[in-house]
Amino acid sequence: MKRKAVLLSVIGLVLLIITVTIFIISTPYPLKYFFYSGDRITGTFTMTVAGVEYDPVEEMLEYENQGTQRLHDDINGFTIRGGAYGSYKISFLLDNTILYQLTGDTFFETFTSKPILTYQYINTNWWHVTEMTLTAEMVIVNEEWVINTKTIYSEPLENGDISVTTVEKAFTYAEVMQGKGIVQFGV
Repeated sequence: MKRKAVLLSVIGLVLLIITVTIFIISTPYPLKYFFYSGDRITGTFTMTVAGVEYDPVEEMLEYENQGTQRLHDDINGFTIRGGAYGSYKISFLLDNTILYQLTGDTFFETFTSKPILTYQYINTNWWHVTEMTLTAEMVIVNEEWVINTKTIYSEPLENGDISVTTVEKAFTYAEVMQGKGIVQFGV
């Protein structure tokens, strides 16, 4: 009887170990994303104007309708706590005076307001850890200033793989001045 109880205990323990192992191996998403303690959205932004590197006057973050705040940015890029569903607007304030100084084009002197270039990331899962590279290049195309944007972002899939997606969008400078310079991604 005692031998039978020990045998059943060993079989039960082996089945438990096998079950836990199968669960860990077949988990639809890695558990590390659940327990990730760092900033869940990180990235870099670079911009050139007529081939010259340009740093925006100000960088801002707006999550849903919770107001705008300065974006934490340093030499390594920007970081956002993240971890919530919804829309994260990462905006860069451009300065027409500096654009005029870089290009020598009096076109920029005609504007009094400062345009905002916005990248809108839609976070569809609270456990995403997203890395993004945002670039913008302002060039003249057919005698009109155009901003070509490129967004490369990666986020985990439910099977544990990492999805890398590229989104490219172009705006005329007039569209950006009208508030239509929004690059949407993450949907």
